[in-house]
Amino acid sequence: MSQEFSFQLSFDDFELSLLGEPQPVVDSEEFRTKVSEFFVRQFIGFGGAARVVLNDQKREIKVVWTTNSDWGTPKEKALKLLNDGQIENALPILWTLFHRDPSDAGTLFRLGLAYNELGQFSKAAEILQRLIDVEPDHVHGLTGLGVAELAVGNLLIAEEWLRKALSIDSDDRWVLRNLSACLLKQNRVEDAIPIIQKCLTIAPDDIAMMVGLGEALDALGRTTEAEQQYRAAIRTGGPEHVVDVAKERLTEKSEATFRSGGPLRLDAVQYIQDALNRFKGMTDQEIQSLALELAMLGNQGLDINNSTKKYEINSLAGEFSGLNVISLMYAAFQQFAPGEDVGIDLSKEYEIAKSQS
Repeated sequence: MSQEFSFQLSFDDFELSLLGEPQPVVDSEEFRTKVSEFFVRQFIGFGGAARVVLNDQKREIKVVWTTNSDWGTPKEKALKLLNDGQIENALPILWTLFHRDPSDAGTLFRLGLAYNELGQFSKAAEILQRLIDVEPDHVHGLTGLGVAELAVGNLLIAEEWLRKALSIDSDDRWVLRNLSACLLKQNRVEDAIPIIQKCLTIAPDDIAMMVGLGEALDALGRTTEAEQQYRAAIRTGGPEHVVDVAKERLTEKSEATFRSGGPLRLDAVQYIQDALNRFKGMTDQEIQSLALELAMLGNQGLDINNSTKKYEINSLAGEFSGLNVISLMYAAFQQFAPGEDVGIDLSKEYEIAKSQS
């Protein structure tokens, strides 16, 4: 048993970008040919046949699609492509669905979201505004619209859409995430902090928000609280690039404190000198293994400014301060990978220790 679907739209409502470059002039013979070919090709892909009729007098396109009832729908195909990350391939199908029903909220949302993902934010805003006209309380549509406006720098407009979304669902983590980003871009740090904190109560493992809170607290001079957030992000783990940001922030703070007493740290010189003396009784392989173990320990976050906090090293007896560990690591890497970044520059201390050992 077959089923038939039909829809019609004016020449001016067809999305010309679907026809490729260079775009044909509306009303031209090339436009008529390409539009017909587009819909025929689309519906063959859906498992059926399409008849396309162009009425020049009414400047109208009519599409009739006939398919067997056991074929999947265009909406299902679009969803699969979106879920697979094939956004550009999903766009023509989404536009076909839009042409068939311009007031379908699901299609409008997915179409707007697709343009956001592709970085075409003005187009996304245009589509998502249509969605809000159809369904004013669509939380994710309002959020997507806020994201699009935020991306192009319309910060106050973005905040307005995001706050409207928040008024509908005060516990939506994505609304909270993007609203906090919007406030931070406006340098309204004190306003952003409670938004980030609320997001973390809803999603306590959101390390991007932990880092964001740390940066916001840093901006207000609340350095101890900021360090706690960076360390929490490192402990929690997650996307490597976010964890790396937490480590960088922590390293920056640690090094600033580390160097606050002067350009040279004699305690680090002593730790490095002890390390170099220790290495004289070790093979190159043993030094390399030690360096890798220390690097793994360092990845957990070392407090190099707290001499009372101690760390254990599996291959060495005793307990070591954070500065001792990082000094050992720096000296070890200098033996086989001198260009390796261990998170802090101890080159001056190393040269002095080396000259004295």
